[in-house]
Amino acid sequence: MKKNRFRQAAALAMAGVVAASLAGCMPTENSKATEGTTAAAQTESAGKGESDEAEGLIVNTTDPITLRMNWWGGDSRHQATLEAIKAFEAKYPNIKVEAEYESFTGHEEKVALSLKSGSGADVIQLNMDWVFNYSPDGAMFFDLNKASDIIDLSAYDKSDLDYYTIDGKLQSLPVSNTGRAFFWNTTRLKDVGVEIPTTLEELYAVGDAFAAYEDGTYYPLILNELDRMTLMVYYLQCKYGKPWVENYELQYTEAEVQEGLEWISLLEEKHVIPTLKVLAGDGSELVDTNQRWIDGHYAGMYIWDSNLQKFKEAAPGFEFEVGDYIKMGDHQGGMIKASMVFAIPETSAHPAEAAALIQFLLGEAEGAGILGDSRGVPANKKALESLDLSASLAAEANVKVMEWTTFKFDPVFERSALKNPDGTYYMGMQMLSYGQEDAAGVAAFMVGDIKKQLESAK
Repeated sequence: MKKNRFRQAAALAMAGVVAASLAGCMPTENSKATEGTTAAAQTESAGKGESDEAEGLIVNTTDPITLRMNWWGGDSRHQATLEAIKAFEAKYPNIKVEAEYESFTGHEEKVALSLKSGSGADVIQLNMDWVFNYSPDGAMFFDLNKASDIIDLSAYDKSDLDYYTIDGKLQSLPVSNTGRAFFWNTTRLKDVGVEIPTTLEELYAVGDAFAAYEDGTYYPLILNELDRMTLMVYYLQCKYGKPWVENYELQYTEAEVQEGLEWISLLEEKHVIPTLKVLAGDGSELVDTNQRWIDGHYAGMYIWDSNLQKFKEAAPGFEFEVGDYIKMGDHQGGMIKASMVFAIPETSAHPAEAAALIQFLLGEAEGAGILGDSRGVPANKKALESLDLSASLAAEANVKVMEWTTFKFDPVFERSALKNPDGTYYMGMQMLSYGQEDAAGVAAFMVGDIKKQLESAK
């Protein structure tokens, strides 16, 4: 093991954790008793503490009110949300909604800082794990049970409501449930003379064909560091049939993680994916703005079903298709989670009106119809019934996700200390791809950091 590089990596990881804690509301080693509550514990907590029921809140339809709504996404999501906001304002002429939106890069830090300072938007879009990081005791967000006269909670599965209930307080509502799917540029595949792969052997053969195509700069898949981590977990789950984490214990040994990392290196060797050095040379951190995705040099992704439309629209002139899951063993790998949730900070001066906005966007036919699948297939059953998603890429992919996937994301997997650009997954994959450390060393580094995060969440 190259100890100097490891010390540098550890120092960078610690710097990332410190920066995150300064941003506010991030996971730290001092929050062991409260962070990362398990689904079972959350369900149990729903019956504890004070019983928060509807408080008879009434939406103010006369006085001028300004709400702020904050979210991340791509252009298609931004456009759909802005149109839905206009429709909401038409229904409630006295309410103006200020839209705050951007791409995901750097978004979490801004959200954390705004919540810590008490300046969070009235309606805020969150990653699923952020709810427990920011509100481990249920104090950060308004209890949506109190707004049940405005928000129809019966349209959500009880398991979803229980999952986001902390100390009896419903902290958020899931927008959709999502998982990663294989998404292919079939135009490019046809140019190369191959079909969508469904087995590992076929995937390797596609890599060989792409290596021989034109100047050898075309690849079947583009995977950044986090994509590599999730695909590695998929591979290991297909082979071993175990959840990644169970009861806050990592279920894979260092040797098994090393095996997964060696497989990621094999994908580079077999020309299935470009090295991270090649990706860095592209000059774009985002796939949808990467010219080599736009012009078809990269022909596939392992990506969230809720994001497919964005990447299709980024590469006009090509045909795309959601592929079947690639068989990599005797089991079915992959994990599902809520793609995002909506919450109302406790500091909001207008919780009733903010609740009305959430209900309009997620639970009413007009709002849900405008949003469509821009945030994935709705978790709200009544909204889903009102939509025609027969031509939806997200819906097509979501069907495959839900039919195939048996595992769920644990609340720690997407912690900022692990998944952010200065986190463990990124540094581990970079050390591996750049040849700074072998798979055994990277496995030791990653497993150690993951176990620390799991321990801090107990």
